[in-house]
Formats: sequence, C-alpha cells, structure tokens
Amino acid sequence: MAQISMMSSGQARTFLDSHKPDEYVLLDVRQMWEYEDFHIPGARLIPLVELPDRFDEVDKGKPIITYCASGGRSMAAAALLEGQGYEDVTNMVGGASAWQGNVAFGPMELGMIEFTGKETPVEVVFKAYAMENSLLHFYIQRADMAETMERIELFMELAGFEDRHKDTLFNLYTKISGEEVDRDVFEELAFASPGFIGEGGVDIEGFLSEYGDAFDNDQGILQLAAMVEAQALDYYLRCAMKTEKPETEKILQTLAREEKTHLKMLGKFMDKRDQ
Repeated sequence: MAQISMMSSGQARTFLDSHKPDEYVLLDVRQMWEYEDFHIPGARLIPLVELPDRFDEVDKGKPIITYCASGGRSMAAAALLEGQGYEDVTNMVGGASAWQGNVAFGPMELGMIEFTGKETPVEVVFKAYAMENSLLHFYIQRADMAETMERIELFMELAGFEDRHKDTLFNLYTKISGEEVDRDVFEELAFASPGFIGEGGVDIEGFLSEYGDAFDNDQGILQLAAMVEAQALDYYLRCAMKTEKPETEKILQTLAREEKTHLKMLGKFMDKRDQ
C-alpha cells in the first residue's frame, strides 16, 4: 500500500485558504449527525460506512483531504480511496477535534497483512478466518471487561457480526474444497496459517495502547470497529485486484461484500446510539 499523506489542521487551513473550493475535495467521513453538529466549511459528507458504494462521487482528478472526528476513520477512508486508484489523497491528523483546537492524536495508521497474489482459494479462506476470529475475541474480551449492560450488549452484537462471517468462510471452504470437514479441524488449519495479525491486518490491542483515549466510549468503540471493518474491506479489495486466480478473486469479492454489509450495520448503530 502506498504511503498516505498526512496534514495537520494548521496545514489544512493554509491549503484551503490558498485554493479555490472547486480545486479540491474536502471529504468529511463522519455520520450525518456529527456533520450537522459541526463541519469544516465546504466539506462534502460521505460517511466512511457509505464510501465503498459512493466512490464514483469523489473526483479522482482533484486533491482529496479526508477528515473525521479524530483522524482514525478518515485514515481508513484515505486508504480505501488510495486502493481504488485515487492518487492525491491526504488525511487530516486529529480531525475535527484538532481543527477546533482540542488535543489531537498522532496519525492513526493501520497495518496490512501481506498478500502475494499467488495464494490458493483455500489459503485465502484460512487467512480471512483467522483474521475474523481475532476481532471476534477482541469484542468478547471487551464485553467481559464492560461495566454496564449496554456496553456488554454492544460488544456482543459486534462479536455476532464476526461469528456470522466465520460461518460464511467455513461454508466457502467446504464449497471450494469439496470436503465435509469437522469445524474444529478446519479451525486448526486456519489458525496455523502464517502472516495474520488481526482482521484487516490490525493489531487491535497495540493500536488501543496508543490511541485508547480516543475510543473510550460507545461511539468510540463503534468508530474503531468501522475503521477495522473498512481496513478489512480495503484488504480484500486490493487482494482481489492483485490475485492471479479467478476463483480466489471471486472469494475475495464475496468477503468484501460481507465487510460492506458490516460497515452499513455499524453506521446504523452509530446513528441509533446518538438518539
């Protein structure tokens, strides 16, 4: 993945002041209610959870600056755009919080796991299953640590997303392998696959050790979940374009569609929890 450019809020102000509005795209990737509460003048709203279905609304011929609340979702959006061939994409570090003069965190960059393009369909399913399982257990651990029933229910709902995705992957494996295999045996094979960290390549615990204060409430957890799901979607889309095997590409596109569904669900959760 190419390096995404970074811009501080001060640099963004200078850029916007020195360019005409029709010379760039200032992309706000938060939810509608966040945008209505506050947005940078001239910003175009396309929530991260909707971006994969609205790429064609973003002009590839102009510089693009993405921003969100603190810089995490906008980093995921910038990566998605870069992965789709947008060449001049910059993430505004600290997001709307920094723009308004509040404390800003550093660039929230998420890693990617390696995909050579030569993997077999079975190898792709194994790696994807292991990634989904990583996020599932993260949500379950957070549910165990939660102090309120509302927070427990939130984490368990998120875990349910990943559990259903694991079922999809297991069914895909039986279809492409033509074998009836015990689920425990399948999981042993999947978890032995090399090269994964977490869903979409994210070391979630490591990420939270650095940026945890930005995601310390229910909205923060939903935003983090959207970032990780977007990262996984970006990974699957990039891999689908890179793979040399048509059957592998088909599987990766199926996984990408699942991630898009998860993103839309998370958007509904974020809107619901603002009410």
